[in-house]
Amino acid sequence: MVRVITDDGEVQLWLAATTQDQALDLVLDAIPEGWAVSLIQRQLAAEHVLMLNMVLGEVRRHHVS
Repeated sequence: MVRVITDDGEVQLWLAATTQDQALDLVLDAIPEGWAVSLIQRQLAAEHVLMLNMVLGEVRRHHVS
């Protein structure tokens, strides 16, 4: 999981079906330049990746309702 901070200060949570090493790079590729990212030490369990219908290498913003 990756915390993203937009240029206007909004905090977003992004999910990455990747290794932690790849997560930051893939999220950085998906967001506008200038936004900040930081790794959240909690990892998605394999069963959660399946429940979210994510494929290996996929990243997506998580919308909390």
